[in-house]
Amino acid sequence: MNHKTLPPDDSWESDAIWKLLDRVPPQIAGPRFTADTVRAARLADSAPSWWRRFFAPAPLAGLAATAASLVIAVLALNPAPMIHTASPITASPDEAFAGIQELAETEVLSAAVDNLDNFTDTELVCLIGF
Repeated sequence: MNHKTLPPDDSWESDAIWKLLDRVPPQIAGPRFTADTVRAARLADSAPSWWRRFFAPAPLAGLAATAASLVIAVLALNPAPMIHTASPITASPDEAFAGIQELAETEVLSAAVDNLDNFTDTELVCLIGF
């Protein structure tokens, strides 16, 4: 086997890489090196604003494609436009109020489900109506 043996001084100072680095002339940093480095670090650390990410080309293209597909789906699934004629109001004010009241209660319950931690058990029972 032809293996070269290590020199007797096998410390980091006798390493071939360090010997090559010793032969390289030193480089002097330019006058704006520190300012440029700090500016680059600050720019690399900052994340883009939410509005820049929202108005980026990729999300806009996806949004446009989604809107176009929804319009096509609505037009394709709607067989014929329905023409409504005005009909006299036959519901009493109490019936109309009952419908609005039911809608309001549904919305309140939906909001309560989204924020359960903001309500006590007693308040939730009152919302449900038991």
